[in-house]
Formats: sequence, structure tokens, C-alpha cells
Amino acid sequence: MVIVTLQQVIDERISFLREQINTTNKPEVNSTFQIQIDAIRSAAQDLENVEALIKRKKELLKNSKDIKETDSLLAELEALEWLQAQIAVFALDNNEAIGI
Repeated sequence: MVIVTLQQVIDERISFLREQINTTNKPEVNSTFQIQIDAIRSAAQDLENVEALIKRKKELLKNSKDIKETDSLLAELEALEWLQAQIAVFALDNNEAIGI
């Protein structure tokens, strides 16, 4: 049985996103990957506030009038929602492991 930690999954995702950054991509694509990496790294420092951070970003997105800001917020949201899903998976696995 292999035990994988949430931090390992986060590190693997960051590595995957880093691998996607290359010179053949348009600069906007590489920027999107970097925004996602930064969002995951930042949110991983305070996992308890990921849900609140997502709500805040969605509110900013509703009020965004600038296309670059909108693109950036969408990239952050995608990364944060991925992280939130991983947290949920690990919480479920942990509850099953302790019999809840």
C-alpha cells in the first residue's frame, strides 16, 4: 500500500504545471500556468482558508472589467478549485481510514 500525502500531490501538480511552461507556448499560456503555480503555492500555506479565498476570487471576478484581470482570476480559480478538490479527497480518505 502506497501512502501519498496532500503535500506530495500538491508538489506533483506544481511540477506538472512547470513542465507545461515552454517557449513554444504563447506568453499568455505560460503566464496562466505560472499564475496557477503561484496560487497553489500560496493557498497551500493556509489550507483552512482555501474556500474563503475561492469565494473572494469569485467576487472579484464578478466585478472585473479588465480582460487580463479576468483571465488571471480564472486561472487562479481553476488552481484553487483543484486544490479544494484534493483537500476534499484527502479528508474523505482520512475519515475512512479512522472509521468515520
